[in-house]
Amino acid sequence: MQQWRIGRATVTSIVEMEAPVPAQMFFAEPTPADVQRHQWLLPHYARPDGRFLMRIQALVIDTGERIVVVDPCVGNAKRRTIVPFWSNLQTPFLEHFAAAGFDRQRVSLVVHTHLHADHCGWDTMLVDGEWRPTFPNARHVYTQRELDYWKAREQREAEDVYADSIEPIFAAGLADIVAEDAEVAPGLKLESTRGHTPGHVSLRLRFDGAEAVVTGDLMHHPVQCSEPLWSELGDWDADLARQTRRRFMSVAAASGVLVIGTHFPTLPAGRIVAHGHVWRFDPDAAAPFALGREA
Repeated sequence: MQQWRIGRATVTSIVEMEAPVPAQMFFAEPTPADVQRHQWLLPHYARPDGRFLMRIQALVIDTGERIVVVDPCVGNAKRRTIVPFWSNLQTPFLEHFAAAGFDRQRVSLVVHTHLHADHCGWDTMLVDGEWRPTFPNARHVYTQRELDYWKAREQREAEDVYADSIEPIFAAGLADIVAEDAEVAPGLKLESTRGHTPGHVSLRLRFDGAEAVVTGDLMHHPVQCSEPLWSELGDWDADLARQTRRRFMSVAAASGVLVIGTHFPTLPAGRIVAHGHVWRFDPDAAAPFALGREA
């Protein structure tokens, strides 16, 4: 288990999967040799052969007053065609969730940085042939632009994430539509980071003078600190995503905020530090916040 303290709040990583993958599975630009140039990625973020390590995780925030789940992964038993190895998964995600000390019945809020299949899948679970809310006592927050995009016919024809992971939440009366800069709970505020999707947001945490940001998919991998122009294959607007990413890293490096990369593997929390005209990701700078690290 990995956990970080932000003031009185804790952030816990619940990992659904982590594996080495070819860089070309997510990025159009790099060859293995391009990845190998960045030796600082070893051993936590890349393999010597040029493959990336990638993680799918949910982040659980315990504020002392509420339990908040951010980006609940792919989910089990869901038909997925865009990334076929996400289809019909049977992972022990809920067992890991319970083993970390959390009760899904006590989750009070679910936050989505966006609505790709790997960020809202565990909103629902298959029970007696029906998709039912996994967190039945939680409010689930969405931004309007993001909802409109995923409700559109062209998105649903490709892969109907809306039908199995979003529509049942609305049917259960558990959905709230909020602004892209909304304070969704005390100490938790959305920030618009558009580009990867039309309504993409990140989540800023502020508790007792401490601060952190959960990135969502404005960055997919630490390599993008050094290669901010590398775009992810699923970016809705690659140019806008590049602008958003560079602006975010410039501000984060200047402020020293703790950054938690939603897909960052192994050591996903750290600081963005300037390195020439680009940046690097420094996980060692997160050490004062770490309560536990995976072996």
